Amino acid sequence: MASTVASAIRPSLREASSRQQSGSPHTPTSRFLSSAQSSPGSYSFRAEEDPIIIELDPRGLSAGFQGESGPQCFIPFTSQSSRRVGDYRTFLPEFRRRRQDVASKSKEYELWRNDLKDVDLDLLEDKLERAVREAYNKYLLVDAGTARLVLVLPSLVPHPVLSTALTLLFERWKYSTITLLPAPTMAIVGAGLRSGLVVEVGWEETVITAIYEYREINVRRSVRAMKALTIKIGALLESVKKEQDESIRDSLVLDFNFIEEFVDRAGACHALFPDTPDDLSARTKALNLEDQQHTVAIGDDAASMVIDWPTDTSSRPIAVSKQALCQASLDTLVTPKNEEHRDDHEQSISQLLYTTLLTVSSDVRSICMSRIIFLGRGSAVAGLSQQVLDTTNSIIGEHGWTPIRGKHMTAKRSSFAELAQARAAPPDARHDVNPPGADDFVEARLFKQKSKDVYQPVAAVLRQVESLGPWAGASLVASLKAKSFVEIERERFLSHGLAGAHRDLDPGALHQQRTTATKGSERTSWTLAGWG
Repeated sequence: MASTVASAIRPSLREASSRQQSGSPHTPTSRFLSSAQSSPGSYSFRAEEDPIIIELDPRGLSAGFQGESGPQCFIPFTSQSSRRVGDYRTFLPEFRRRRQDVASKSKEYELWRNDLKDVDLDLLEDKLERAVREAYNKYLLVDAGTARLVLVLPSLVPHPVLSTALTLLFERWKYSTITLLPAPTMAIVGAGLRSGLVVEVGWEETVITAIYEYREINVRRSVRAMKALTIKIGALLESVKKEQDESIRDSLVLDFNFIEEFVDRAGACHALFPDTPDDLSARTKALNLEDQQHTVAIGDDAASMVIDWPTDTSSRPIAVSKQALCQASLDTLVTPKNEEHRDDHEQSISQLLYTTLLTVSSDVRSICMSRIIFLGRGSAVAGLSQQVLDTTNSIIGEHGWTPIRGKHMTAKRSSFAELAQARAAPPDARHDVNPPGADDFVEARLFKQKSKDVYQPVAAVLRQVESLGPWAGASLVASLKAKSFVEIERERFLSHGLAGAHRDLDPGALHQQRTTATKGSERTSWTLAGWG
């Protein structure tokens, strides 16, 4: 009786149980979910054909998916990343670090260097493979090699390093194609521009790239970068350590990790490059005589900063001079050297910026001056970009836009400036806008309307522009489905090596491809890459 009532109340359960196969209960496979009621990603979280974007740098690897504003992870190359699994000797209380020079210790934190005579390519391959596997298995959580790979690299990568990286990616994983994109051009894309000047204050070198319409037209580099600053600050901290008492000196720890962390933290709080106050406030403080005595009284305390210097067991408060830090930073990165005996690869960042602007044409210079982008590890140092721009402005005011130097050049330049100022046309004449007469009402209204539509160009002054970075620019380009100039196919690379990355640059063939695409009503693809 109970079963009859139950079957009358819920007959669908009996029908479902009769249709169900023997075994454990399972969800019916005929269930249907309406697309209007379900979320867009209910069937698949991410399309399998979306490319993976990897930005490779000598100090780290960034990886993520196309269309996102930032990478999913950043994996640095450190000495701990190459240790064996289960090796925890560095965490033991009795472990003592081996005393080693900062310059030689920094080699363990680099994937490659421009000087490859001491670089082990097999170790480079192992480090890169470990970083890529960690990015896929820990952060991306997708099958490696199933999607297309976009590789963002610096403009100048040694051929053995590039060949080793591509061989690893093609042999360990089944990538069909790998697209190469240059980091400076992607930084311009990440800023929403077409032209600009990219100042990358990197680890080993400072590279300044002038880009016009997504093309690299001039590249200059200098060795005065963050590595030189780290070595300089390390020598300064070594001298501070020697000034301490003998009982304290032996317990203080001075290794590469502490020096780099000190540079990062001191650079973030304006300890390396002080924040320059406004001219009005500076003049007001100078005129206030009562505050000058108070300023002198507290000047000794403000001239030093107290840090928690790590020891073997704890930390000790140690005072470090701010003036010495600022002087070391300025001498390493910003202050121009003597131009009579200068090396092109040892110029300061301000000299390198001025030389790059002086090399390009006047039209490109007027566009790039107001679109300067700072990248790299040095861009996180507070006050560095403004200090570089101020020093470059002083160089421009001293020498002008001419490579000629001499005693008589100053007098001639002043006379030329007077002539140019006398011959300069008014702003309305340059924009083809003529002011109307006093009694013409119609012309006055037309002049007002025309003045609103006039395009006001950006003034040719040194101006910094913020960018989302090379990775975000590459993500945007990959979302636009723009085909790169260098797209390496798997079979072609495994058979021809780096020669498989070159495209046919025959003008006749390119013209024929464009004509065929135009006739077929297809949009011709253009390129952002700098190789080929």
